[in-house]
Amino acid sequence: MIAGTTKDRERIVDIIVDSFDDNKSTNYIIKQDTKRKQRLRRLIEYSVFQGEKFGKLFMSDDKNGACILLFPWSKKTTLTSLIRDVRLVVTVIGFTRVKEVLKREKLLKKNHPRTPFYHLWYIGVDSNCQNKGIGSKLLDEVLTYCVDKPVYLETSVASNLDWYGKYGFEIIETLDLGYTLYVLRKK
Repeated sequence: MIAGTTKDRERIVDIIVDSFDDNKSTNYIIKQDTKRKQRLRRLIEYSVFQGEKFGKLFMSDDKNGACILLFPWSKKTTLTSLIRDVRLVVTVIGFTRVKEVLKREKLLKKNHPRTPFYHLWYIGVDSNCQNKGIGSKLLDEVLTYCVDKPVYLETSVASNLDWYGKYGFEIIETLDLGYTLYVLRKK
């Protein structure tokens, strides 16, 4: 189901924070200090905002799975988005890490097409509810929504590659960023 309420947004943040707490790619972006958990939450709140403005938010029917899907072709720079980007640098990334994070984003964009595509930015399941088919059902729903354009995603979790492969995703690039980041595409 497509999420829309404030309560849904809060639940999506909780699920994604829980699912990505130990994720190498997400933690690469976040300044690693005593405020890491707080920074992770702010990153996901930023991501949910991006999903609301320039994509869709999905939740499983039982509200234990969540997905942030972006429509990169619809992203516009506005005063609000600029303020949020600056806030992201100050509260999540830290000024000393901006160059590295921008370099990573440039590498990722190099692997994305110039034509419209969907970006499956985050998908996760509450850690207390994993291995029950919630993520699979949610991914089915998201991919049913995405029938008219290719879908791209990145993962640093090698054990997820087989799961994504079952849905027709193929590795198109492997990046070494001090950790391995796989770029996948589903046509």
